[in-house]
Amino acid sequence: MSLTKIQEPPDRCLILLTGIPGAGKSTFCHQVVVKSIALDRPIIFVTSEQSPADVIELLSERGIREPVSLNFVDAFTETVGMTCTQRSDTVCANCADLNSLSIAITKLQERTGSKGVLLIFDSLTSPYLFSGLEVMKFMRLFLSKFVSEGNSVLALMDEGCGKEEDLGAMMSVADGIIRMEMKESSRIINVVKHP
Repeated sequence: MSLTKIQEPPDRCLILLTGIPGAGKSTFCHQVVVKSIALDRPIIFVTSEQSPADVIELLSERGIREPVSLNFVDAFTETVGMTCTQRSDTVCANCADLNSLSIAITKLQERTGSKGVLLIFDSLTSPYLFSGLEVMKFMRLFLSKFVSEGNSVLALMDEGCGKEEDLGAMMSVADGIIRMEMKESSRIINVVKHP
C-alpha cells in the first residue's frame, strides 16, 4: 500500500494512528492535513497537545498559509489554564471534558455545512489520561456517529501511556490502524488494518 493512499483517510472511516512519543505521528498527521487542503477537503483539527497557532506555524513551514478549509477545536489552551483566543475558525474546549469536545466538534461540523469532513484528533492521549476508558464511549458514541455521517477521523494515540488493553479496546473501534515506530534512525509505518 502506498504512502499516498494511507494519507487519504476514506469517508466513513475512523483511523487510529499509534506509536510511541517521537515516532512521527504528528508529522504524518500534518502531511495528511497538507494533502487534504490541496484536495480542498474541509478539516476540523482538534488540538490537545499544542495551540492552533503552533499548528498554523508548522503548516506554514510546509508552504500552507491560513487555509479557509481548516478549522480548529482548541482543546489545549483551556486545558493548560490559559485563556482561549476567539477566532472565527476556532471553537474552544477542554480535553478533560469529553462533552465539551463533542459540542465544539459539532459546532464546527455545522458551520462547515458539508459531508466529507476530515476530523484530525492530534492526540487522544490527553483526553485518555484525564478520562480513562470514558474515551472508549467517546469513540463508540461520538466519533463513530461522526464517521457514519459521511466524514472521516484520524486520531493519534501514544503507546505506553496507559494500559495495553485500553489501547487494544480503542483499536477494536477503529476501521483502520496505522502503527508508527522507530528503528535505528528510520521511521517505519505499519498498516495494521486499512478499510
